[in-house]
Amino acid sequence: MKHNNIGLYIVTLTNEVPISVNAHDPRLAEKAIKVNKSNLKFGKAKDFDLRKKNYFKTFGEANVNFRPFIAMDEIDLAEKLILKNLDPYRVRGNTGKKNEWLTGITVSQLEKVILDTLQKENLKFALIK
Repeated sequence: MKHNNIGLYIVTLTNEVPISVNAHDPRLAEKAIKVNKSNLKFGKAKDFDLRKKNYFKTFGEANVNFRPFIAMDEIDLAEKLILKNLDPYRVRGNTGKKNEWLTGITVSQLEKVILDTLQKENLKFALIK
């Protein structure tokens, strides 16, 4: 692996009142889905620090738990395969398209889906402690 700032992360929120996933952009904020502590997300990042700052900007630092989970290079393939396995939990946006926010799944269940998928597909990764 090139460096340990690239990989997959998990985000949980602490806010009760739903916040738009586009709260940082007033033109999109009202049309976008709103999420709160009942939702979680996994995603890919080429730079964990930069990605975390983006979440802070959108939801407010006090509302975001951002955790780098997996260090790996093949993040695009990994994300695609994992999202397929998370299909039943994916939240639909207002257009009907599924996005990366999840509902009805716990962090430990999400971690298991991620790890099982990566192992089944024989992808190289390292767990971030």
